[in-house]
Amino acid sequence: MVTGRVIKPYGVRGWVKVEVLTTNPLRFQAGSAFILEGRERESRLVVEEVGEMRGALLVKFRGLEDREQAEELTGCRLLITTEEVGEAPPDSLWEHQVIGLEVRTRDGKFLGEVEELLETGANDVLVVRGETECLIPMIGEVIKEIDLEDGVIIIEPLPGLLEA
Repeated sequence: MVTGRVIKPYGVRGWVKVEVLTTNPLRFQAGSAFILEGRERESRLVVEEVGEMRGALLVKFRGLEDREQAEELTGCRLLITTEEVGEAPPDSLWEHQVIGLEVRTRDGKFLGEVEELLETGANDVLVVRGETECLIPMIGEVIKEIDLEDGVIIIEPLPGLLEA
């Protein structure tokens, strides 16, 4: 699961600026460990220190001592395993739990599978791809059931929602 992305180096002592892509504010603290996307899971980056700077975090990872080492991480995403994510808060789901689920209407019409979850600020939106792409708002008026066991989301489309 993606928790952050290295934006660029910061300074000359191995610090990097990180865009936080998680809703858990405690994910980035001293001692936290991340898998660097595309690298072996056994080699992890361990947070040594954290600071804040205009909408992003400044992070010093153990073993990164200069700007050149930090530059190698630019653009890399920081991951954790699904086991490390833990349980979702009550009445919530993690993004990885809905990606790949089938989406059907109450009357059984197959719309496609969830490919992406967009965070819009007002409410999350499911990007569903089937014969066509549709955007399904994650609101109570539309989402009627999420069955993780059967891998399906049942919706009741609002008027005009599925019209192209």
